[in-house]
Amino acid sequence: MSEFGRNFLPGPTDIHPEVMAALQGPMFSHRSARMQEIMAALQPSLQECFGTRQPVFISTSSATGLIEAAVRNGVRQRVLVAVGGYFGEYFARIAEACGKEALRVEVHPGEAITPEQLEQFLEGPAVDAVALAHSESSTGALADVAALARVVRAREDVLLLVDGVTAVGAMPIEMDRWGADYYCTGSQKAMALPPGLAFGAASERFLARAETQRDAGFYFSARKLVSTARQNLPFWTPALSLYHTLACQLGRIARSGGWPARWARHRAMLELLEGWVAGRGDMRLLARAGARSPAISALLLPEGRRPAEVMDALERDGYLVGGALDQRHGALIRIGHMGDLEPRHLSALLDHLSELIA
Repeated sequence: MSEFGRNFLPGPTDIHPEVMAALQGPMFSHRSARMQEIMAALQPSLQECFGTRQPVFISTSSATGLIEAAVRNGVRQRVLVAVGGYFGEYFARIAEACGKEALRVEVHPGEAITPEQLEQFLEGPAVDAVALAHSESSTGALADVAALARVVRAREDVLLLVDGVTAVGAMPIEMDRWGADYYCTGSQKAMALPPGLAFGAASERFLARAETQRDAGFYFSARKLVSTARQNLPFWTPALSLYHTLACQLGRIARSGGWPARWARHRAMLELLEGWVAGRGDMRLLARAGARSPAISALLLPEGRRPAEVMDALERDGYLVGGALDQRHGALIRIGHMGDLEPRHLSALLDHLSELIA
């Protein structure tokens, strides 16, 4: 494994040594006053991160679990899914696996669905929910959730479900103000925690829908997740070691300027990468300018350069990057610039890439 500051995977991200050390915290009763105190202390920071006054619930699962929860609790029969890459399609497949009908709206790789496109498709077959990836991790495209939510909210009984996996923690999320009904993310992305926790929040509209769902299940019941979160208790036996790391990391974030400083650092890394690409002329980013994720970028390599060779060469020197999730997206590598990485770390990677791709 590469040393700290050399992991540019789309996830799992590097974990700060102080956070890793927190894994050694002791076990204790998850039904205790101590657990309630810990969870109550976590809420203000998590709510700021999501931009919500609703409780942020925590699941011992991957983010996939909470995407399934979005479907089971928020989709009655048919959901319109914006598909611009691997994770849009992933949402659609989860919906179908849960017995729902998924209507796919395909957009070009590197693009995100526009409000105008969404308006047009909502004039078609009736749906009771719209689902999308805020930050499409396979292409680096960023959706305008605020504008899309306005379109959805104009329909009285349609919910907006958002996969925020590489958005939450990397940029300001204003879930309540925008009018999104559901957001979720995983611990191993911009929050820079070990894999194994997922975080979500739901609007009152979503919870009202969940009350009527007969197939919401048990482990991912939104009613149970929110009810126990309001009591500052977990619904089931949680991964206590991971809660130790969460408490440690939120403390580190608070001491280093809070979420605004973290969001600014992610934006600075995207701008650094954009400037580097513009200065070369032989590469480009798959996502279009002005709609790029601050956490993940898909970099199209010069003609004739094989991604596997570039990735192998980087790994031999201790750098980790990701590859394409869909070969139709072209010869690219995916660079995660999120979590506790800093611009100086990204600069070192880009200098190394410049030497490899002379």
